Amino acid sequence: MNTQITKPGILSLKLLAYSLLSLLLFLASYAFANAASLSLSPSTGVYSANGTFSVRVLVNTDGKSVNAAEGSLSFNPRELSVVSVNRNNSIFNLWVTEPTFSNSAGTINFSGGLPSGYSGQTGTIMNVTFRAAGAGTARVSFKNGSVLANDGKGTNILTAMNGGTYTIQAQSAAPEPEIIEYVAPANTPAAPVITSTTHGDPKFWSKSKDAVLSWSLPAGVTAVRTLLDSNPTTIPTKVYDSPIKEISLTDLDEGVSYFHIQFKNADGWGKVAHYRLAVDSENPSKIDIKHSENSDLNNPVQVLSVQVTDKTSEVKVFKVKLDASEPFDYVDEKGSSTISLPALDPGYHSVIIEAFDEAGNSIVGTYSFTIEAFSKPAFTEYPSEINEEVIPVIKGLTRAGASVDVILKRVGGDPSVYTVIADETGEFIFIPEGKFFNGVYELSAQATDEFGAQSEVSNVIRIAVQQPGYLKIGSMIISVLSVVVPLVILLFALFIGTWYMFVYFRRFRKKVKIESTEALEILHREFSSLQGMLREQESLMQSSRKTKKLTKAESDMIEILDRALQNSQRAVEKEIEDVTELTKKKD
Repeated sequence: MNTQITKPGILSLKLLAYSLLSLLLFLASYAFANAASLSLSPSTGVYSANGTFSVRVLVNTDGKSVNAAEGSLSFNPRELSVVSVNRNNSIFNLWVTEPTFSNSAGTINFSGGLPSGYSGQTGTIMNVTFRAAGAGTARVSFKNGSVLANDGKGTNILTAMNGGTYTIQAQSAAPEPEIIEYVAPANTPAAPVITSTTHGDPKFWSKSKDAVLSWSLPAGVTAVRTLLDSNPTTIPTKVYDSPIKEISLTDLDEGVSYFHIQFKNADGWGKVAHYRLAVDSENPSKIDIKHSENSDLNNPVQVLSVQVTDKTSEVKVFKVKLDASEPFDYVDEKGSSTISLPALDPGYHSVIIEAFDEAGNSIVGTYSFTIEAFSKPAFTEYPSEINEEVIPVIKGLTRAGASVDVILKRVGGDPSVYTVIADETGEFIFIPEGKFFNGVYELSAQATDEFGAQSEVSNVIRIAVQQPGYLKIGSMIISVLSVVVPLVILLFALFIGTWYMFVYFRRFRKKVKIESTEALEILHREFSSLQGMLREQESLMQSSRKTKKLTKAESDMIEILDRALQNSQRAVEKEIEDVTELTKKKD
């Protein structure tokens, strides 16, 4: 009976416990789902007395969308004082109350919002710059605050406010310059946009000590005030009641200075623009070039240490000319003041380095050094004479593990390069590809170790390649026959040609003799015929005359023709007789 009563009691207690636990988990999940916090960053830090430091006021929405936040911070005025409050990078763009502070009361108040809502982990509301009054521990805490959800109801979901604790140390050095950030009232002009034809980009340096700055004047601007100093956040003080659009600054100091400008309208002075002017008109004063520490002159890759003295701007750009090669640019991105040179062959090298500061001023330095080569390889085993049937095995010694380039060249031909690796003892073996041809071969070698260092080129060895003895005799016989046989053939051809010319000449002479005899006979016959015809004509002429006599002119003509025929006959006969005489002479 007791057992039956006890079990239902235990079950009821368990159900009650589960119900309470579920309710607590639900409430906790609801609370965490709607949690938001205000905090300071950094929340701790160590700073110097009389120095300044900045703190960001942050909102963490834990993913919940919020559209407004407000709060009040407190601090001990004997420990800290506010230098400035800056909301330039705030997540809020609508301010019900501009951030204000009171160093006498030790309070900072803010109230801002963002109609579209914000959800994030580290949203910056504003920045506060403090000055430490003296050594000790300073605390900044939230007095009150609220973070409103973007739910249309303005639900306050703030669950935590975390202040900061800062350690202030005494210092003997002079205090840091005061940093002042001006917070412009509502509806005042925006910060001017400054442009320059002489110092176009405020991030860079310039050689020019004269600057021309200009800006546009928005509608409603009634005055302008400016200032030039070395502080990046100064509020300008020189007022131009008639607004100006341009200013010329001459003889600027070496180094960095800042031009500050601010517009004024009917609602007051607006935001301040700060324009950086970096001037370096002087060349670097000194350049010192040397090898970096622990340099190995056997290593073909050398690193030079380049120390340049320039009191104004940094030196990171170098133009390097190595030996007779074209100059190359080197940028020292890491600020190591070192320059890595490309791999160099053993021997003497010179380098010219021109160093440029950020404004383009330069200084030139020179340096020279010698890359040392390790001992040249030595051939230890090789034949001095082989025949064409033998493939030689060539051995040598060099640095252990080195890569050896073997240069093989037949005298009068082009070289071939083969690469072999030396073993742990430094021995290398070279076996040529294929057989050698008859002639003289030259071999040399150069080694490169695992670090890239090179050796000198080895002494040249020569290998004579010739045929075996029996092949040499056969080649000699072939060489002799190759001369004798053509000579015999040439003599035989000369004999045949001479005999043929002799026979041909005899036949020709005989034929000429016959022809000349026949020509002489024909000549006698024909000229006798002509003289007979001349006599017949003379008789006919005489018979046709009554007196039977010719005139003197006719007689003279006939006599002249007769003599001409006789002279022609004798001349032709003489020529034919000369030809006949030639045929009678012996060869």
